[in-house]
Amino acid sequence: MIVTALKEGLEDYSRSKSDRIVNSAKVTVIRNGKEQCINSEYIIPGDLVIVTSANDVPCDLVLLHSYGSENMCFVNTANLDGETNLKTICGPSNYAYLSLEHDKNLGIIVCEPSTSDLYSFNGRIEFKTDSNGAIPLTIDNLLLRGVRIRGQGRVIGCAIYTGMSTKLQLNSRYTGNKSASSEQYINKFIIALIVGMVIVVFILYLIERQKAANVYPTVYYLGPLPDYNAVLQIFEDFLSFLILFNYMVPISMYMNIELYRVFGALFMKSDLCLYDEETDQPCSVNASNLNEDLGQINILFSDKTGTLTKNQMIFLKCYTEGTNYHLQNTQLYCPNTDERYELGSMSPEVLDFFEALALCHTVDILEAYDERSSTERQSEHDSLITSDIIGRYQASSPDEKAILEGCARLGLIFKSIDNNTLHLNRILHEEDVQELQYERLQVLEFSSERKRMSVIIRDENDVIWLYSKGAETSILPRCNKSPQIEQIDAQITEYAKEGLRTLAVARRTLTKSEYETFVASINSANIQLMNRKELIAQCYDNIEVGLDLLGATALEDALQDNVDKTLVALQEAGLKIWVLTGDKVETAFNIGMACKHIPSSAEVHFLINLTDPMELEGRLKQIEVGLSSGSSKLPTALVIDGTTVAALLLHLPKKFADLALQCKAVLCCRLSPLQKSEIVMLIKKSGSHITAAIGDGANDVSMIQEAHIGIGIPGREGKQAARSADYAIAKFDMLQRLLLVHGHYNTERLAFLVLFYCYKNIIITGCMALFQVYDLFSATSVYNDLYLWLFDIIYISFSFTYLAMSEKHYSENTLLRFPILYKGIAHNKLTSWRTFIIWILNAAVQMLIIFYFAYAILYDNNIVFKHGQTADFSTFGTMLIMVLVLVGNLKVLLVSHYMSYLNFAFIVISIIAFMLSTYLYNLGGGNTLYHVYNMFLSSLPMWLYIIISTVACLLPDFLMKAVNDMFLEPTLRQKRKSSNRSTSKNLDA
Repeated sequence: MIVTALKEGLEDYSRSKSDRIVNSAKVTVIRNGKEQCINSEYIIPGDLVIVTSANDVPCDLVLLHSYGSENMCFVNTANLDGETNLKTICGPSNYAYLSLEHDKNLGIIVCEPSTSDLYSFNGRIEFKTDSNGAIPLTIDNLLLRGVRIRGQGRVIGCAIYTGMSTKLQLNSRYTGNKSASSEQYINKFIIALIVGMVIVVFILYLIERQKAANVYPTVYYLGPLPDYNAVLQIFEDFLSFLILFNYMVPISMYMNIELYRVFGALFMKSDLCLYDEETDQPCSVNASNLNEDLGQINILFSDKTGTLTKNQMIFLKCYTEGTNYHLQNTQLYCPNTDERYELGSMSPEVLDFFEALALCHTVDILEAYDERSSTERQSEHDSLITSDIIGRYQASSPDEKAILEGCARLGLIFKSIDNNTLHLNRILHEEDVQELQYERLQVLEFSSERKRMSVIIRDENDVIWLYSKGAETSILPRCNKSPQIEQIDAQITEYAKEGLRTLAVARRTLTKSEYETFVASINSANIQLMNRKELIAQCYDNIEVGLDLLGATALEDALQDNVDKTLVALQEAGLKIWVLTGDKVETAFNIGMACKHIPSSAEVHFLINLTDPMELEGRLKQIEVGLSSGSSKLPTALVIDGTTVAALLLHLPKKFADLALQCKAVLCCRLSPLQKSEIVMLIKKSGSHITAAIGDGANDVSMIQEAHIGIGIPGREGKQAARSADYAIAKFDMLQRLLLVHGHYNTERLAFLVLFYCYKNIIITGCMALFQVYDLFSATSVYNDLYLWLFDIIYISFSFTYLAMSEKHYSENTLLRFPILYKGIAHNKLTSWRTFIIWILNAAVQMLIIFYFAYAILYDNNIVFKHGQTADFSTFGTMLIMVLVLVGNLKVLLVSHYMSYLNFAFIVISIIAFMLSTYLYNLGGGNTLYHVYNMFLSSLPMWLYIIISTVACLLPDFLMKAVNDMFLEPTLRQKRKSSNRSTSKNLDA
């Protein structure tokens, strides 16, 4: 317990040091027109803070001035949301910091109270005179604490939220400590031992009182009898027995458990099969106290994008003007005509479609530094479409970046943006490069509610265009009626069936009056402090109507390596797998079929767009009747969308959970991060299920933290999921080894550690309890103090603790080849009450053998030494402890399945350590063991007792092990072979 407290204290001290480092970090502020260097903890609202490139922002700042182009800066928000893509923060429009600073009139910032929402901010800059008017402030003008400035020399911002009021701090919450399911059975066993100890003590105390009343009065030479009915005497007698038998409760076991967990975490971190050389990412263990629960998982919740798939988007196909095209390098391939086209040879309508893709985005471009000579540079065409330009694209959405990469390879390159002027290069032929310019007037941001984004562009002919792209469910209803809508909708469905991510693209022209009306309404909404978000959304809805549909895009997100084999193995191991994703139903379903999450032979039930409670209950009953009747032997899969999930969680959570838990696979689509965590919470509360959640993005953090075990993958979206998780692995297929190998080993090892600890404590205290019958229940220990001190530390702990850290019932290859072995350890079957009682009874039998064999030898004739000396009290205790040490260590040898040379050496060393320490101790005078062990070792009866007692104790264990190896193990091997044949058939199918 002291060791555990010290470990926790060191961790707390380390966190405290980190806090002091952050709070004492030096920052530069402008006060009274002068720059000062202060500690970050002393920043107050209203301070002008200077942040230089590659440094973190110390508090929430409104960006007033950037030394980069267009008064904007790039920031890395990985500390907030885990996303590594750079984002753009802009200074307030029409705000000239340098001139205002000269006039000493920077203005007054009025803003809402700080909230935990990282994606919204409402405020405005007011001036003492109304000549400048109010300037609206949005989240695009806010530098949040924790983000890192990239690219610019330095920026100047005004502090608005500091200390505990920053959005980062408001998002920091105590999620609670996760505890392993093993603590339940450990606590139950300890309570059982404590109750047993109290019962034994109470019985011995009553017998001791009876002896005191009947025997002690007849022994007159003991002097006057004490008052046994006095409260102090009762307390003293009872406490003496409690102290004597405190060894029955294995308190020191917790130290061994901590040691086992530390080594278990070390084994996972150093496992080369869990190391990804490409990313230099080993397995990370953030919660070693959950190691054994890796072998107890029943329900696995998984994200799809970036977890089951690689999140490496490739612009693969598109559909426009009634034709389906495949993008192949720098050409468009039409499978219907088997022809390839250059972009320059396409019709104007097709060019308009790709032009819309090249304009409708929020991608930024980092500055390039080209030190090559002109002779070393590539041709215009080659240099523009290679990674030089593509590598500098910075997008918050991987979809947008993939689309621009595809357009660039075709010859329509988004080259730069300067003062909201977009520069495109259209390469029609090698020598024909057209430079196009467009003015970006407005960006209508994407949101999960709108499921689309739009931009307003003015072209070189002074025509104002609104381009929009997004989910077809959001775009198509806003388009003008035309036969093309049905064609594109049908093609999008085909794309989705292939597992591709789809977007619909549309546009319309705006008159100047329409645009001016929109600008006035959006400016009015932007300066509101209340309901700003709703007002802005209404402005967007009013203008995003009457669109002309241009076409659709299809992006491929390839499956992770070996994801299908991993899912099949986990399902065979008894895990029910739920995929929770934000993707559309068709895409997610086809990915689920491709990765074998949903078996090809499964009977699939779809619950889509159902909100009526009566209708939902009817559908659930219909599916449940089919499952309970057993009419179909096919596996069952359930596919649900976010709308239906929201209704089920609101009206029928229990019925939904009960039905879903009967299905082999569950696929939930179009979910928000909150819905993911709500589903995990529902299943956690639905029964004794151990849940695990795995994901790679910031949107998976809530799900990962809610599950019993959270597993993160450092993905392309960032490392927030990996940092928030209990365990982190580089690839999804490593999950199979993490659970089936390390989970199995950790569960088996801890079970052995706990059971053996209880066994050895029972056997050593049981002999002391039996001895009370023969010492007038005087609470005298039969062992010398030396034995009690060293029994837990040296005599037996090293051998069985090392085995508990290294035991392998099955080899790693066997566990991976036969996932069904995972079922044998699930639900803590290795530590059932039946198993616990067997270990306790085994200890009781061995305790009786050891004690009464020794008693029988000394009862009739205690002259056992070669010179005729009689055995005394110390000899009796030494006889018991000698056999205890031998039996305990040899039992480790007997129950082990993986005996290494080191483990065997620990057993031998432990026995030698007992003999050597006892021999040295008995050489010194002034103790009760003086020369006892010398005579003990030279006595033939003593050696016969040791051999006979040891064999008698271990013979039943040896016979049981032989029976198990001869009859039980062959049956298990046959089951594994049958399971292997079944798995091969599934994989072939």
